[in-house]
Amino acid sequence: MRWNKNQTDLLADYFSDLSKILFASAIVGFFVPSSIGQIGLTTFAVGTLATVVALVISLMMAK
Repeated sequence: MRWNKNQTDLLADYFSDLSKILFASAIVGFFVPSSIGQIGLTTFAVGTLATVVALVISLMMAK
């Protein structure tokens, strides 16, 4: 399946937004205290990895 330039740009923007959401929820949430409880180191590591993967996909598609 081939995508045109507009579809590729929209998908790149989607992955860029996804990386921002993952960063805000997993990584920033690790450092901000919460009344619900702490975010574990495993969640922090998986969130960091997912953020980097989504950002790399976004950058590759925007290229």
